[in-house]
Amino acid sequence: MRRARTRVAASGPDRENAGKRARSAMDITNIPTDLLRTFVAIHELGSFTKTAQLVELTQPAVSAQMKRLESLIGADLIEKNLSGVRLTEIGLEVLRLGRRILSINDQIVSSGGPQPGLRTIRIGIPNIFAPSKLARILTECSGKAGASRLQICCEHSLGLLHGVRNGYLDMIFILASQEQLQGAWATWSEDLVWVRSSNFVLEPDGVVPLVSSPNLLLPDRMAMAALEQADRRYEIVFTAFDTLARRAAAAAGLGYFVMARSLVSEPLVTEEAGVLPPLPSATMGIIVREDLDIEGMEPLLSSFKSVLISDA
Repeated sequence: MRRARTRVAASGPDRENAGKRARSAMDITNIPTDLLRTFVAIHELGSFTKTAQLVELTQPAVSAQMKRLESLIGADLIEKNLSGVRLTEIGLEVLRLGRRILSINDQIVSSGGPQPGLRTIRIGIPNIFAPSKLARILTECSGKAGASRLQICCEHSLGLLHGVRNGYLDMIFILASQEQLQGAWATWSEDLVWVRSSNFVLEPDGVVPLVSSPNLLLPDRMAMAALEQADRRYEIVFTAFDTLARRAAAAAGLGYFVMARSLVSEPLVTEEAGVLPPLPSATMGIIVREDLDIEGMEPLLSSFKSVLISDA
């Protein structure tokens, strides 16, 4: 039977200092992790209703949790609008820190040995690869990590890199620079190509119309650099964060879209050689969380890589 430690009573100045420390500890605000989990779910699902279904609470209960979280923090975190929910500036910072707290919490809990219930392996892939890779990842990677279940996050590569570096994703596949891929579990290269609508024709020496992301992802920057190096004029004619919207714009004949060769599918076609400057190859890779059990995850990582390079 474990014996409790005997606490020595303080006297004089020591008693006074002990009282101050006790009051200071009581003044610290502690945020329950269940509130943070609900907050993160609201951001990821974009809906209080879907979050309520996920966490098995009523919608009023979810709303009450968010009011309590905002009260503890002392600031508004969420703004509701017609398109769903949007985080305030403080809400975005709480999201970033909250994910780290939850990751650390889960790591501490798992350090005590296997826990009841299924472990979740969080995998991230770029949005543009989801249509061609997502189904195969779920089919070929499920069951490769024992009794774990897979949770997939689709975002742009920089967002995924931030996620794995901060511990709330376990493994990611990204298209990135050599510097960003330092320490990656695996890396490889794939050709980038100019794609367009099948009925789009560029006038000789005409201004090159580009379809791009507003935050200029790496393929966008590589395309612009190639045009500038060849002294070709270009104009961004369409921007959208949504990958499907950019593909639709190129398919509608608005301009060129740059992507990995393995991703080209109808109605988009690859531009013929010589019409535009050649593009450099893109470096891709798999990065894992710093403290991930790589040996234990080897079957999953190998299957993940196999899916990703099969068409490269």
